[in-house]
Amino acid sequence: MNSLYILLLLLTPVGLYLVLLYPGKSRKERLIPFQTSYIAHRGVYDNAAAAPENSLSAFKKAVDAGYGIELDVQLTRDKEVVVFHDFDLKRACGADVKTADSSLAMLQDHRLFLSEERIPSFEKALGQIRGQVPVIVELKSDSVSDYHDLCEKTAGCLDSYEGVFCIESFNPMIVQWFRRNRPEFLRGNLSTNFFKEAAPLSWSKKFILTNCLTNFFTRPDFLAYDIRYRNQLSNQICARLYHICSVGWTVKNEEELEIAGSFFDVVIFDSFLP
Repeated sequence: MNSLYILLLLLTPVGLYLVLLYPGKSRKERLIPFQTSYIAHRGVYDNAAAAPENSLSAFKKAVDAGYGIELDVQLTRDKEVVVFHDFDLKRACGADVKTADSSLAMLQDHRLFLSEERIPSFEKALGQIRGQVPVIVELKSDSVSDYHDLCEKTAGCLDSYEGVFCIESFNPMIVQWFRRNRPEFLRGNLSTNFFKEAAPLSWSKKFILTNCLTNFFTRPDFLAYDIRYRNQLSNQICARLYHICSVGWTVKNEEELEIAGSFFDVVIFDSFLP
């Protein structure tokens, strides 16, 4: 009778929704180091000063202050992993150049914002941090399908890294790659309310990603959700019913910190020092 009941439940829309949302076995205890300090979004940075976002100086400032670090990685034309957020250099370097179309050497010809800092390689960033604080690595791919090289290269850098880290991405295929190829790495899904963001996605993709319905095949250890939409149903179910580690991004002031701290296990901040 119990088996029949479970089968009937799974055949209902609600049952299917809960199955798709299920993150899998929790490894929440391994995420405790991320919960014991706030996480500095792209390091402790000031884009109008000497330590801009995702720079070695910003990472040093975060380490010196005892904050964990969230950073962004993507791949260059010559297959080098660099720490950089945008898919082009317009905002950060004032150059109309795509990151993926440039070699590492070409990227390092450009200064970051108003500083003397250059776009660092992922290896140099890890060498700067040296395992002193936890690191959240966000993998960014401008292509939905062309992500394998990025995953391979990033994993190769992390294989020998002696420190606490996890990976995350908005692209569930990237997270699933790590589930298959580096199951020992902690991994997380990044999400927001895509219906309220200017994302070039179909309605169905926005629905799936907003509601975290790829959890069933990525099996994330944590869910990193936009704090503005923390009350979104799927985010609430993952945290309250499935007890997955919840990561909130991005807190920008003390008021938001108080609100986010009452819900999220891990808080990512920028624009102020908590």
